[in-house]
Amino acid sequence: MNLNKAISSLNFKQLSTLFWLCISYPLYVIPSYTATRKTVAICNKEFGKKHHKNGKANAFRHALWNALIIIKNIHWGRSPLRAAAWAKKVTDWHEDFSPNVPLAKAMDLHNNRIGRDYAQHHPKVSTSQMTKLIMVLIPLSRKLNTIHELDHFLDHLVYIEDD
Repeated sequence: MNLNKAISSLNFKQLSTLFWLCISYPLYVIPSYTATRKTVAICNKEFGKKHHKNGKANAFRHALWNALIIIKNIHWGRSPLRAAAWAKKVTDWHEDFSPNVPLAKAMDLHNNRIGRDYAQHHPKVSTSQMTKLIMVLIPLSRKLNTIHELDHFLDHLVYIEDD
């Protein structure tokens, strides 16, 4: 992930929203950036480019990203509840500004929540431990065909494309 490339692709509204989000929560920015970089590095190593599609690798990436944002912020002294609220806020922002079809957006939001739930249940684990916990969810993940199916897969990672 190239941060400069990602930022330069944002329009003015997206940039200003991101700016105010970061200014409003400055103590969360560095651990979240660290979590983002770590997530992408892990996914690149484990899945190559597959995690950029809408398959199981992408589901894993979203869950791990949210979990690591929380864990890294907890390690920096943030409360688990505030870290989870921040993770939701920043990853929801990402989904609002990412060009995704509704099913892919719903999939990402669902997998984000799974990651936040795992981090809240395991707030003191290491990055490698959390990676292993979420990796176990991959074989249990479910293929999503419609948004309405999410109600049946509350505790599972979901994906919409085969890897």
